[in-house]
Amino acid sequence: MNKNKKNKVFYTLLNRDGREVQIDLNNYKVTCTVTGSRKAFYHKYLAGLIARDYDNNIDTFRTTYVSREAKKADAKQKRVDQIQDRISRAYDLIAQLKSQVEDLTRNNA
Repeated sequence: MNKNKKNKVFYTLLNRDGREVQIDLNNYKVTCTVTGSRKAFYHKYLAGLIARDYDNNIDTFRTTYVSREAKKADAKQKRVDQIQDRISRAYDLIAQLKSQVEDLTRNNA
């Protein structure tokens, strides 16, 4: 018995025209649209992912797939932007408070 033989596991998915197509998802690899890296998936996980997140459309999946690594980089940048925004708001608040202190000291003098 040849153990290197890969079984074919076909799933019925939709293409961009809305027509059903049979695709072998066993050892299927897709390219991340952000990083350009190729990613392999377990066929049952991939079928569920396409059905859940890509409306069961294989063409939408192929053209818009973003890997976890790319999302992680985006999340880090988003967090940096959030922190920068908080710093800016803190500086604005400090400037407002300094202005209020100056007004109060002028009025009391």
